[in-house]
Amino acid sequence: MTQYSTAPERAQQLAEEAIKLLKQAKALQHQAQVDAARMQAYQQHSDGLAFQFLAACAEYGEHSPQAGKARERWLGARNAIKVQFPRT
Repeated sequence: MTQYSTAPERAQQLAEEAIKLLKQAKALQHQAQVDAARMQAYQQHSDGLAFQFLAACAEYGEHSPQAGKARERWLGARNAIKVQFPRT
């Protein structure tokens, strides 16, 4: 830690460090909110389509037209979520 000759200099340094930490905390909080929103979107819009794809694979075969359509719907929903809630 650097020695300061006056209390105001030390106070200034502490204020600058506090501002830096606050900005970092806000960025982390924002990313956590985006991550939570992404997870919720996957649960609401993608997970059910994944199960439909798996069911179509089991019932009709992985390379069937039904499974192909289900796979496209599922991956399309995932891609839309990735665009809406990008990772940083």
